[in-house]
Amino acid sequence: MTAPVEASGGADRLADLVRGVDLLCLDAGNTIIFFDHARLARLCARDGFATTAAALERAEGEAKYAQERGQAVVVAWSQAGRPGADSWAEMIATMLVRAGLPIDRLPAALDAIWVDHRALNLWSMVPQGLVESLVALRASGVRVAVVSNSEGKLEGFFEELGLLRGFDCVVDSALVGVEKPDPRIFQVALDLFGIPPSRVLHLGDNFTTDVGGARAAGLRVALVDPFGHLAGRHADVPRVSGVVEVAGAIVRARASR
Repeated sequence: MTAPVEASGGADRLADLVRGVDLLCLDAGNTIIFFDHARLARLCARDGFATTAAALERAEGEAKYAQERGQAVVVAWSQAGRPGADSWAEMIATMLVRAGLPIDRLPAALDAIWVDHRALNLWSMVPQGLVESLVALRASGVRVAVVSNSEGKLEGFFEELGLLRGFDCVVDSALVGVEKPDPRIFQVALDLFGIPPSRVLHLGDNFTTDVGGARAAGLRVALVDPFGHLAGRHADVPRVSGVVEVAGAIVRARASR
């Protein structure tokens, strides 16, 4: 996994960002659990498409940019319309096309990769110290919620990974019936804890879904950009290196009050 991009603006900007935060909302993919590009490359090779982890890492960044411009690839495939499947397929299909897979091969590729993804999420790599940082954050009195576009299995997957003790709740789009960037998915967490949007910070890696959705819900927001996909874009959005950094900053801010 590429080293995280350093937080922009330094310690003072981070302190301002986290001041007064009572609820930390987290995207799942590339914020809590990170994409395994090498594994996807192996799955592609199995199905007759030769590519590399580096090519797929680059293609993921191009796919995010395509989403922002409304140019993501959408094709008919067997699981279209299932909870969480359409947003997953849009990202994976756009990545594969950007990596060189012909569009006419996408439906079969998505069908095959979906089976493996359902068996073990393609976003499955956990940063060192993440759980411990969130446990300490919760002990300080801050609530932690996952707000993710997913397929209805996220909480069970987090349990398998030993992550659940870091969260107060998991809001899975497939289970609540609404996806980011729709602000109503954030409202689920706000209603659960009765915390106003002004005291909530959301971290995510996707400008379209995470920044767009969080801003529409009135939340503070910062981007996690572990692979440098958003370098040079969205300068108005704070950048952080990851959850561990932000959780620690919130704990320090609360201790100094």
